[in-house]
Amino acid sequence: MRTVIYYITFFATMCSFAQTKVGNIYFNNEETFGDTELMLNGAGEREKLYAMALYLDLDFDLDDLDDGNKVADKDATMAVTMKLISSMEGEDLKKIIRNGLERATDGNSYLFEDQIRDFIDLLPSKVEKYDIFRILYTKGGKISVFKNKTLLGTMNSLDFKKSLFKIWLGENPVEAELKKDLLSSVGPNPVLGKWKTYDINTGVAINTVQVYMIKNKIFGAIEQMLRQSERDNICYDCTGEDKNQKVEGLVILKGLVAQGDNKYADGTYTNIKDGSVSDCQIWIDAESPDVLKMKYKGGKGVHEWKKIKE
Repeated sequence: MRTVIYYITFFATMCSFAQTKVGNIYFNNEETFGDTELMLNGAGEREKLYAMALYLDLDFDLDDLDDGNKVADKDATMAVTMKLISSMEGEDLKKIIRNGLERATDGNSYLFEDQIRDFIDLLPSKVEKYDIFRILYTKGGKISVFKNKTLLGTMNSLDFKKSLFKIWLGENPVEAELKKDLLSSVGPNPVLGKWKTYDINTGVAINTVQVYMIKNKIFGAIEQMLRQSERDNICYDCTGEDKNQKVEGLVILKGLVAQGDNKYADGTYTNIKDGSVSDCQIWIDAESPDVLKMKYKGGKGVHEWKKIKE
């Protein structure tokens, strides 16, 4: 099973993130609802009415993305963001939801009438062009509805959530092309994942490093030393909280921030040979997506890490 490991942030600092464009509308590739961290999977447009994006939770199984029903049925945190691109009345928005639910349930939406009414009641009576609506489902059954940055209300029902998300992802979606776009997956950040590092002088592999993201910053931890005799090594020369810690598990990349497409800098690198901490940068060139380049002060040039495909 292929698992997506994303540590990202959703909502707060809109302008600083990479974005995906749909028509004239932009969606952040990374978003946050309060403390809920999600990542853009895909985005599309429906008949000039609205643009929509699907955001998925950490550890979401990529194999499920082949089936919109599986995504909709999954009890995992996820969200859709709808950006209106034409004028409509509040009642029009409510009709879109009602009609979509009737399609999603094969004419059996009456079975969820109480939940539908509760959900419809959360929607405002007045909407305007460029309003942004967000529907967040939190694992365990909670549905939260936002207009722009305001929480309109919440309700609880996993079964209703399944039907609600099938408006766009089910077997009979409101628009097939939109469903395809939402499930297309913009792909994970290419710097994330597992990499094998090499001695810049000899070319001999040293260790494997797991690169991940927390709160928009890149970190990298040594997963395994490849030379068996070094697997119990301790970083006696390290400083601060890293001093006297096992090398395996040590976070050697810390706090790198985005500097453009697939480039991160303004963080630090810890050299396990002598414990020194230096400014560093990492990046991936478009022509070599499976090579992570890393440079740090005193590193004698650009180090190349190779992607480990699992």
